[in-house]
Amino acid sequence: MSKYSSIDQLPIKLNIRDLGGLPARDGRHVKKGLLFRSSALYFFNEEELEPVRALGLKVILDFRAESGVRKRPNPPIDGAAYYNKCAAFQNILEDLNSPLDLASLIFDENQKGNTIDVLVSSYAASLAFSNESYRFLFDCLLSGMAPLLFHCSNGKDRTGIAAMLLLLALGVPEEIVKEDYLLSNVSRKEELDELMAKYSFLADQVGDVKSFLTMIEGVLPQSADMLISEILEKYGTYEKYMEAEYGFDEEKLTRFRDMYLE
Repeated sequence: MSKYSSIDQLPIKLNIRDLGGLPARDGRHVKKGLLFRSSALYFFNEEELEPVRALGLKVILDFRAESGVRKRPNPPIDGAAYYNKCAAFQNILEDLNSPLDLASLIFDENQKGNTIDVLVSSYAASLAFSNESYRFLFDCLLSGMAPLLFHCSNGKDRTGIAAMLLLLALGVPEEIVKEDYLLSNVSRKEELDELMAKYSFLADQVGDVKSFLTMIEGVLPQSADMLISEILEKYGTYEKYMEAEYGFDEEKLTRFRDMYLE
């Protein structure tokens, strides 16, 4: 028998949590026990998997690339349909092999000091647009395929943006959505501290380095801010965004909210 009676007791580094309980603007709250975000289940040992298996999941949605899935496959979860739908982008760390690689990016003349803004826009905020993986997520949920757990590798970027979009669609206030997104930095504090120490000689000299390192092992508040601003700049409201990107007209969005709010 596992020493973990619920996912709330699992090691924080696994970055798993129920989105339930968060308040929506209309006075309701996200239903508990239906929407879960996590790191890849590959990282869970058998004892840690027990409370995950107890969730009664109908769907596990894996946002990793096929290469990542082959390298680190998830253990099977009985009763849960598994879908691998890559939400795009590789981990920046995969192409960062030495301090020189980091320095060359930070000091890239072509970026003219805008490295972080460029990365935030291309690596995080752009995930919100024309993303078939996220459309699949919303279609699953509208079809009642929940409890559902979605994850990428570390549960912070592709997973974090997906969680933001879900919560914004449900009418959760932006500041609360952003707080949930930034919890990945708490979960991944050990990895963040280790990376900061490794590149401390650069971090003390160049301001962008700390932000870049945070983006590798954690998340930046700028990513959440830019995602929100780009959605609103393009569509004006989250309701119009949901209709244009996911086909959620007023009737479908109302049904979606009734299904996952109480």
